[in-house]
Amino acid sequence: MARKVVQTDLDDEYRLLKKATEKRGITIKAGLREAILQWVSTQIPVSEGPLFKLEPVRTGVKTDSSNLDGALYREKA
Repeated sequence: MARKVVQTDLDDEYRLLKKATEKRGITIKAGLREAILQWVSTQIPVSEGPLFKLEPVRTGVKTDSSNLDGALYREKA
């Protein structure tokens, strides 16, 4: 995808952004990218996320989920 340059006017937002990015030791550009990604992720319903688009894979291996807790948490039967 081609890069896009986005331009906008900020007032108090710029002062807050500058303070936050200086505190974290990152550039304003990096802070804006991070903020945009975080905001966009809150606008997309979870059901539309890539995790829900995965199809099950048939491996041919039979599993028994009744023993899953024991295997995960090293519990004895």
